[in-house]
Amino acid sequence: GLGGDQFTGRVAPFVLTLESGSSSGPHDIVHSGHEFVFCLRGQLEYRVEREVFQLSVGDSLLFASQLKHRWKNPGNTVTNALVIISGFAEGERPYATHLKKEE
Repeated sequence: GLGGDQFTGRVAPFVLTLESGSSSGPHDIVHSGHEFVFCLRGQLEYRVEREVFQLSVGDSLLFASQLKHRWKNPGNTVTNALVIISGFAEGERPYATHLKKEE
């Protein structure tokens, strides 16, 4: 992104796009750091440990990423969400972890 060369620290921002019914897959995701999610479009269901959060446009969620988490689009329209992962361990690639193809 713009200005990225001037930034030091571990922050991985990306936009998640989910078709209706798609998800992060059958397995929980766990990594170090913190995760911030902001729903831009559609609906997003985030499960963090045993708690389920239903996000609509304008809703956000912030949690410690070492908690087991996964998500899905429960709606019938495309969902877009801004995800910002910060403070992860050196050498970790949370971006890649989150964008693995569904199994």
